[in-house]
Amino acid sequence: MKNSALLPSIPLLLLAIAGCDGSENNVNQLFPEILVSPTEVDFGEVVKDYPATVALEIINGGRAPLKISSIVLRGDGVVPYAVDITEAEIGWNNTEEDPTADREVVNLTFLPPNYFTYDAELVINSNDPNYPEWVVPVTGIGSDGPTPDIELEPMSLDYGDVTPGTISTKWVTIKNAGDGDLVINSTAQTGSGDFSIATDPRGQTIVAGGSVQMIVLYSPNIPDVEGEEIGDDGVITLTTNDPDESTVQIQLVGNGGSTFEYPIADIDCPGVGAPPETIVLDGSGSVDPMGYALIDYNWYFPNGEDDDCPDGSTCTLQASAGTSSELYMDIAGEYEVNLQVTNEIGVKSAPARCVIDAIPQDQIHVELLWDTPRADLDLHMSNATDVSLFDSPDDVAYCNPHPEWGDSSTTLDDPRLDIDDLSGYGPENINVEEPYPGEYPVRVHYFDDNGDGATTATVRFYIYGVLAETYSRVLERNEVWSVATIRWDEALIVEEDSVATASARSCF
Repeated sequence: MKNSALLPSIPLLLLAIAGCDGSENNVNQLFPEILVSPTEVDFGEVVKDYPATVALEIINGGRAPLKISSIVLRGDGVVPYAVDITEAEIGWNNTEEDPTADREVVNLTFLPPNYFTYDAELVINSNDPNYPEWVVPVTGIGSDGPTPDIELEPMSLDYGDVTPGTISTKWVTIKNAGDGDLVINSTAQTGSGDFSIATDPRGQTIVAGGSVQMIVLYSPNIPDVEGEEIGDDGVITLTTNDPDESTVQIQLVGNGGSTFEYPIADIDCPGVGAPPETIVLDGSGSVDPMGYALIDYNWYFPNGEDDDCPDGSTCTLQASAGTSSELYMDIAGEYEVNLQVTNEIGVKSAPARCVIDAIPQDQIHVELLWDTPRADLDLHMSNATDVSLFDSPDDVAYCNPHPEWGDSSTTLDDPRLDIDDLSGYGPENINVEEPYPGEYPVRVHYFDDNGDGATTATVRFYIYGVLAETYSRVLERNEVWSVATIRWDEALIVEEDSVATASARSCF
């Protein structure tokens, strides 16, 4: 049995012993301990004038606040690197309520201005008594490569006079005049909500010399205010990977335009989360500059759940109306939710967009998905002391969701089955916050088909929050797929890809 509940009393006991004779004794003194992953960064070849970014994680492995006094880059000559954080204070993980309390993510960006090799050092200064200066070697090469060049035709859309309640259609041709692929990273709309993008080019790649059309609709629905008819205007903003024109705008005008101030939808968007998690989306910051009451809050997935949630997710919105909603993020990946508000005279805002990147916070995060609606598959992981299914106390699965592994004085190295899906698609996932050194075989058991027959199972391995490997295989009922073994501390995934028939079908 674990005695972790008694651990907080130990420092107090040491303090009492140290103070008995009045002498100084620092046996109970607690220190921060800095750890940085990765320990070196090699960007490889990056096209000149194109940014590339790597996320580094600074972890406090000690038991006192880690104070980062500076994060700087040093090197000879031009140092084309930048970080988004230059100082921080990192607590330590003394509670399971906040698993991210002991770490900070620093984004390191490389923007090569020329065709050279750039060597530098990322220097992290802290109050760690053993490593007051932690150095991360950094290298990257500026290379020649094809680049895109965006052109819009036209740059503005004027719909003229349009009768309220009808729809007018116009389009913009987005051309790539360069010799490299043009990627449309995002689209955003401001101004009147009576304009809408019918064919959103977000996420599309336009080859050199190619083009796509973005269809924009205008359907005026603004009543007269004090006898004066109100027109509409707005702006669509595109962000792309064009190195010298990453942001472009299209002006929208209808019924002569307007000086009217439209309602503004606003989402207090967290930006990041940790699956599986339900997050609250707060739209109470939405306002109407004209002073009208906001009477409708419309929460929605702009392109539908299949396109705005990661592949395999069963994400849901708790409410489609009201000043707030809740989004359930069951697997890792990117989620997008929009909010549009309407005031008391029927004027709609442009949609506000919230994009959340769900990043696993555990050092090991394994996900299982499958492609049939009724089948029941089970994810298993062992610590390799006994790899039998069902009758091993060290096998984590639906019948043993939280076994004790590794060091009995801590729960950080114990696995957790956080989701067990009984029928259809998944997901299931197993997590280990701080794994104990060893080998961890991962297997999938096709428990029951419920009439579905063969199904394709997919297992994703996330290491330190980053997708490391994805494997898929077609399975039949009662087959056991040995997917791969995770080797720790190497953080190495070794594929096995073998199938056997389960010898048992019930828990120990």
